[in-house]
Amino acid sequence: MANSAKILLVQLYSNGDCLYATAVAKQIKLDYPGCHLTWAIASFCKSIIAHNPFVDAVLEVDITKNDVAAFRRLRKRFLAQEKDGAYDHVFITHNMDTNHSYYDGSIRSSILKAYQHPITVPVTPVLQLTADEINAANSFAAEKRLGHYRHVVLFEFAPQSGQLNITKESSISIAEAIVKHPGTAIILSSANKVNHSNPAIIDGSSLSLRETAALTHHCSLLLGCSSGITWISTADAAKLLPMVQILNAQTTWVNPISRDFERFNLPVQNVIELLEFNSEKIVLCVLAALNDFAAARQLYNQPIPLHFKTTRSIVYNLLCYLEFGAILRHVKVNRQVYGNRLAFYKELVLGFIMFPFTLVKNIFRKHLFK
Repeated sequence: MANSAKILLVQLYSNGDCLYATAVAKQIKLDYPGCHLTWAIASFCKSIIAHNPFVDAVLEVDITKNDVAAFRRLRKRFLAQEKDGAYDHVFITHNMDTNHSYYDGSIRSSILKAYQHPITVPVTPVLQLTADEINAANSFAAEKRLGHYRHVVLFEFAPQSGQLNITKESSISIAEAIVKHPGTAIILSSANKVNHSNPAIIDGSSLSLRETAALTHHCSLLLGCSSGITWISTADAAKLLPMVQILNAQTTWVNPISRDFERFNLPVQNVIELLEFNSEKIVLCVLAALNDFAAARQLYNQPIPLHFKTTRSIVYNLLCYLEFGAILRHVKVNRQVYGNRLAFYKELVLGFIMFPFTLVKNIFRKHLFK
């Protein structure tokens, strides 16, 4: 194992997934002491690994999200470079194509498994903030007089993860109800600007995602949707807030905080998950959590049901490229976690049965749109 090993880590997007993969970068530096680590990442996510102490160089990649054909070409190019000696090792953890086979109900788990070596370092995401970013968050907190409120709720109201469909209007309605509680402010955090006459309903769009991580130190609770703001709040540079998570448990790529935290022995007692989008219930839960989180959790927390709908989608995607070995790996990975579950094998079989019909439908839709 040469100390001068040249290593490429391929984790292109999204922000949350790249945060998970910072543990892989840290592990690589432990496994290959003195190596030079280059991280290949999509241009729109590169800021998430800025100043990371375990990354020596960044290779920006322009790629359209969810373009499997483009990703397969990119993977082929990187593996050819490894064969030619440009890199001593190429590790592809990006959750796409054959790496879907590692999915076992947790996105972080699938990314770490794709490294194919034991992860012995802490899985807490590594985030190196600059003094300017910290100062920006502190200035924002001072300008909005956050210190004058008893409670400051950080609201992730425009998730990009697909975990929940929530409108700007319903988010504002929820915020308006929450700030009726004396001494409470709420920061509506997303890229979408919000103008509201109530000074306790604060627009957080002026802050970057990294600056929002710094802002967590001025907040008391996170109302999230298992998207980028949620996961950056779990990074080492942020404050891990008690959180109320609003989730759609039936989404294909389900990635609940509770399952992730339980899988990696992280503190799940500070997480409440709500599976129904009911504005009144969300408000009551948040207000109860601000008063007594443990009692609120006992009253409102809803266990995430285990389903394997993702397997049907994974089987379809892998069959499109005749990746039978990856399908077998998906079976093995899930059997290791859940044992022999009939529900899993049912979705596996349905994936094969439905494949020709889904393929014809997708081909027809593609030509129709053209």
